Parts: sequence; structure tokens; C-alpha cells
Amino acid sequence: ALPILLELLQKRHAYATLLGYPSWAAYVTEDKMIKSTEATDAFIRQIAGIARPRMEADLKLLLERKREDEPQADAIQVWDRFYYVGKVREANFGFDSRTVRPYFPYAQVRTGILDLYGELFGLRFVQDKDAEVWHESVEAFDVYEGDTHTARFFLDMHPRDGKYQHAAMFPIQTGLDNGRMPMASLVCNFPDPSKGDGKALMEHKQVVTYFHEFGHLIHHLLATRGDYVKLAGINVEWDFVEAPSQILEEWAWEPNVLQRFALHVETGEKLPADLITKMKAAEEFGKGVNVMRQIFYTAYSYYLHAQDPTDMDLDAFTSEQFDRFSPYPGFKGNYVYSNFGHLIGYSAIYYTYQWSLVIAKDLFTRFREAGLQDRATAEAYRQAILEPGGTRDAADLVRDFLGRDFNLDAYKAWLVGQD
Repeated sequence: ALPILLELLQKRHAYATLLGYPSWAAYVTEDKMIKSTEATDAFIRQIAGIARPRMEADLKLLLERKREDEPQADAIQVWDRFYYVGKVREANFGFDSRTVRPYFPYAQVRTGILDLYGELFGLRFVQDKDAEVWHESVEAFDVYEGDTHTARFFLDMHPRDGKYQHAAMFPIQTGLDNGRMPMASLVCNFPDPSKGDGKALMEHKQVVTYFHEFGHLIHHLLATRGDYVKLAGINVEWDFVEAPSQILEEWAWEPNVLQRFALHVETGEKLPADLITKMKAAEEFGKGVNVMRQIFYTAYSYYLHAQDPTDMDLDAFTSEQFDRFSPYPGFKGNYVYSNFGHLIGYSAIYYTYQWSLVIAKDLFTRFREAGLQDRATAEAYRQAILEPGGTRDAADLVRDFLGRDFNLDAYKAWLVGQD
């Protein structure tokens, strides 16, 4: 892996300098919202400064818990993180994620999400059971606005041999003003009602994923209608594309939303509000270390590409990034570059996840003020953010919706636990 990555870095650097840029990072950020390496460096430093106090507080509690098992322990290691975060959540918040699974059978979650998004964005989803699909478990839906058939999508939601293992939205067809409808598929790996006892109980984190990925789907179906000249669809700047999906994760934590469809599979009881409160409180713990770990990867991808890779000592570079940004200490034999797959596709711009999250948190402030099910706000969001797609700069879309430029205030409040 090391020789291959070094060769890739060298070729990227050569390509960028041939075009007149000082580094690959400078080349690849120029057409993004962030615009420059200077802004990227400043952003990384800003969010690291915001996250670090929360990270240190998390690590203190985690280490205290670890010392109950190992009195001489002096650090939380990267391999400790899931185990001890879970232990602290269980001890301090009295929450076990298994207790909410009976409220999230797959069929109810799917219906709940379709109903919610339909109401928010003025859409109607009608299943076409006679549609030609690529597997018997795939479902096809037509999208209507009033009586007008405007789009089609497919839900390929359950695991099977040889299938894509993650969750993603895949565009199939771009919509055009000549009448061609946009089409897309949502591909996930959620529990299958046709298997086992048929209950197909989901983890809440899977419910959050469903909200997120359906957000990508809605964005595609609403933004890919235009003519051949102006069409841009959801080809928005790469550091904005996650924001319209990240914001919709907020609905997966709202009691009034969850209680619409989170009904106990056996008793029909609504998911109790106190259980939602416990679930949210438990989710809050570990946020500091989780975000700082993402910042570590953000910094790693950027600084790796912001320099001349000639004669680079990749192991020394890795150690330096661990010291600067990782919530967990580095260790000998940690070849993070060997399994950090985003170095290939994202190259220097892994920062896009936190950048778009900053925007999503800020966009959500309008919904927080008006109400998550406020139709006027949802319609304004649709018109300002979703429908224009890539036909305008993302910064302008955000400014239209917020009435100002976006800032870090909401992200900071979320990260320090004040939202």
C-alpha cells in the first residue's frame, strides 16, 4: 500500500503543479465552497478548537471507567473506544439500544418516513407493484405532486449475497423539461421482513441512516429537472452535497416525529418520550471523541495533499497527525493510510463532511424556530435549497434560505451540548 499511495500522491502533485497550482490540495479545493487551502487550514483549526474541550471531557470519563478494569491504564486506545463508550452510556444514562428496537420494525419505519417527507415537501408516493425491478425484494414508487406524475424511485433496502454493503443513493436518470422524469434508487441493508420472524427490527442508528439517505433521494428527485443548457441537478459543490441529508437526520430524534410511526411491534404502544430522552442523552456522550476522530481524518487527508510528496516519510507524517488531532494515541504499526479508503476518492477533501455538517446545523435553526413539521418552512427550504440544485452556488442557496451567510454558531452549540 505504501509505494502505491506515494506514487499516487506524486502523480497528483505533478498534475496540480503542471496546471499552475502549488499542491494537489490547492487544485482540488478551488472549485468547492471553501475555495482555498488557506480557508481549509483555518477551518480545520477552528473545528478542532471547538471539539477539543468536549473530547478531553469524554476521555476523562472513559479513562475513569477503564481504570475500573485496568487500574494502571493511562490512556484510551483506539481499540477501546466502542467498548468503553458503550459502558459509560449504559452506566451513566441507563440506556440500552436494544430497548428501542421493538418500536422500529422496518415496514413501520418505511411508511413513517414516506409519510413525513410527503407532507414536508408536498409530495405523494404511490407504490407500483407491477414495475420491473432487478430483484424481488426491490420496491418501485411513483412520485406525484398533486395529480402530476413527476418522478420514480426504487427501494433496494435489504441484504443479499453479492449486494453493495453500505447505504447510498444512486441516480438512474436525470429529469428534463421535455418530460423525462428523474429516477433514482436507494440502496441499503436494513432488516428484511421476509426473513426470520418477519418483524425486521431496526436499530435507531439505522433509522437515522434511513432519514439521511432518503434525504439524498428527495434532493435528486426535486433538483434534476431542467433543460439541457441550464441543468445541473444535484451536482452541487462537493462540500455541500451532504448538507441536505445531514439536516434531515434531525427529524429522527424528534419525539413528535418518532411517535408517529415508532409503535411497539407487539403492543402498539408509542415509543415513550422518556425513552427518547434517554436515547438522546446517551447519544450525546462520546460526541467529542467521535467528532475529533473525524477531524483527525479531515486533517490527515488535507495535509497529506498540501505538500510536496517527494521524499515524504509517510509514517512520520502519520505520527505527527496523531499527535496534533487524534483523540487516541498513535502506536507502532498503525498504517492508517492503508485502510483510509477516502484518500482515493476524496483525496484532500475529507473536510467536506464537517463543512456540510456546519451548514446543516445552521440550516436547521430555521426549522428549530418554526417547528420541524412547519409546512411553510419546509416549502421555503425546498424552493431555496433542494430545487435549484447545482444551478447556483451553494453559498447563495444557503443565504437565500437563512437570510444571511452561514456560520459556526449552531455547530458549536451542538458540539458543546447547548442546542
